[in-house]
Amino acid sequence: MSTIFGLLFWSVLFAPVPGAFETPYQTAPLDLAHDSFLAARRDVIEERLEEIKEGKARDILEEVDARERERGGSGTWAVGVNWERFPREDLLEIVDVRTSFHS
Repeated sequence: MSTIFGLLFWSVLFAPVPGAFETPYQTAPLDLAHDSFLAARRDVIEERLEEIKEGKARDILEEVDARERERGGSGTWAVGVNWERFPREDLLEIVDVRTSFHS
């Protein structure tokens, strides 16, 4: 579930929030474990949740996976995302099942 979360909320995790990133090599924003994370990203979080409710989870996951999986030969490192353990097809199947279950 952490890999799916990471891919679906990639744009939220890596949003250009002042002070969240000191280097382009960070795998997560510095405020991830702090109360300020939600406050700084409330609008983009709510927007992403709405997109997921609208049935766009598969499209979001496909886009991020296609862009980030092959970067650097082994995928972009990001908190909670394990490229080797979960093939794209498995992740999409899980998202499809979860989406159809909650429709």
